[in-house]
Amino acid sequence: MVLINECVRSGSGESRYTTQGVNAIHTAQRLKERCTWVCHNDTDWCKVHHVKFLSEHFAFVDQVYFGIIHLLKGTGAYRAANIFFLVILIPVLMCCLLVKSINMQLEINRIKRQNG
Repeated sequence: MVLINECVRSGSGESRYTTQGVNAIHTAQRLKERCTWVCHNDTDWCKVHHVKFLSEHFAFVDQVYFGIIHLLKGTGAYRAANIFFLVILIPVLMCCLLVKSINMQLEINRIKRQNG
């Protein structure tokens, strides 16, 4: 994934979004055809120009989306919490649940074979 990101970074040719001295891969321009850092910084812009299928569910989704952001900011270390929970903890949890689900299905299949 890092290799792909770095290849995209070098070939994009766009002016990049910079924050706290770090250059991001994508631009900070307002583009109607795709999401950019504007969507990260201005959710309403993204909702108007890019969201196609979720529009009628904003009342629910916004509560979850902004709730997660509020909880992450409430830790006092938003970036670290974001990486820990959304990049590490949740994917590991999903992987463990997938493995458990597969094991349960294998056990069900084994019991079915025994009972014939």
